Amino acid sequence: MELKEITDHPSYPDAYWAAGDEVFQLMDPLDAKRTLRLRANLNHNLLLHRRLFLADTSILVSPSMFALLHDEELGPGYRQLFRDGSIVTAMRSAANNFSEVAALIIEKRNFVAEMEEDQIWASARLLDSLSPEIVRTDTRDEMLKIGHDYVLRAEYWAALGIPENVALAMTESVRRKREERNLDTVRQSEFWEYARDDLLTPGEAGTAQQIRAYMSIASLGTMAKGIGIPPIYPAAYGPNVDRIYGTHTPWEHRADRRMKLLEPFDQKDPRRLDEERNIHEIAALLTADQVSKIRDKVEHRKLLKGAQQAIQESGNSAAEILERALEEFRGYLEVGAGEFLVDWEGGGRRSLLWETKTGQLMRQFSSGAVGTAAMIPGVGPALGTALTLFGWRRAAKLEKWREGFREVTQEAINDPTIIPELRTDEVIELSLFGEIPYSFMALGGDAEEQD
Repeated sequence: MELKEITDHPSYPDAYWAAGDEVFQLMDPLDAKRTLRLRANLNHNLLLHRRLFLADTSILVSPSMFALLHDEELGPGYRQLFRDGSIVTAMRSAANNFSEVAALIIEKRNFVAEMEEDQIWASARLLDSLSPEIVRTDTRDEMLKIGHDYVLRAEYWAALGIPENVALAMTESVRRKREERNLDTVRQSEFWEYARDDLLTPGEAGTAQQIRAYMSIASLGTMAKGIGIPPIYPAAYGPNVDRIYGTHTPWEHRADRRMKLLEPFDQKDPRRLDEERNIHEIAALLTADQVSKIRDKVEHRKLLKGAQQAIQESGNSAAEILERALEEFRGYLEVGAGEFLVDWEGGGRRSLLWETKTGQLMRQFSSGAVGTAAMIPGVGPALGTALTLFGWRRAAKLEKWREGFREVTQEAINDPTIIPELRTDEVIELSLFGEIPYSFMALGGDAEEQD
């Protein structure tokens, strides 16, 4: 069986959902709440994009996705999202379907071991039965270049803040395993194995998590670039994304898990963050069938048109276009989604699934929300600047702020940890919602809690 390839070329507002990969959620309990979080974030991203592209293993070897697709009540609607092309699989060139992917990763043990082999085969059979659309990816050459130029060099990891002795031992271990396994590419699997098998003491947990985070960002980023659409990373990993992509996110986490805009960004207008929280709260209460109905509406098409227009503009114009489109869409959702929800003022009939108090909806999952970052041509284009469109408003209005921004982005572009091969001219997005597995040392040696 050979799955059908997409016929229309991927382009923004399509997006590659790297944040959909469970490598970013490994320390979360594998329970119903984790599946519900996946559902909420799937809904949210499908409301804000045209299509979501996910790696084959992000779909195949995901206990949460497996549980969601098998849910008696909700499963049929999510299975339909695969059938109608709303969710597209980025599939490795060596496979034609999910069963072949399953055979490859089981043979090479190239997967996160949260599912037994019989579950992986069951997942493959179900996914193949949906006949989802696929896009071919082959990142071997890109990862080989990134490996030789960056991640196979101990000094690169040391520059990222990994202890020198760990960096040297890890790169030697990865090189040895590549030889033993006759690998002609560089994979994240061998780095993950080292972090899992060699960094075992409590004091090494943060280092192990940093290694996993950096390799996941780099590996998944090559897929997004190969497809030609922006990657979406978990917002809590924003500083890690900055180091690898050379971007500069305009926010920081506070001890109370809220965010704070940094100079030179406007700290007086956090309204856009609230706008997207509201969209996520509505998305969390919808079924896949309801999401599909909203995606068929003219209001959703207007949002996508606004996003397409914004990416062609620069500076303030881009931010204002997307702000208006988002605000209009949120206004529609408050009314349009009402027809689907019972007892809306009380939080909706499904609110108890989220373990929230009446009327709070999804507040615990929206704390620490960040925003969607995009490459803005009009403000430091050569510096790979990342701005938060949904949370940023007229930041470049004051010249001193513009100069300050140029300074910090110049510092970022000179960082030896940046991997230019991952750069694209498109958007880099940070997923507002979801949690970081556990706290680890922030970049630059600062001990900063990131929840």
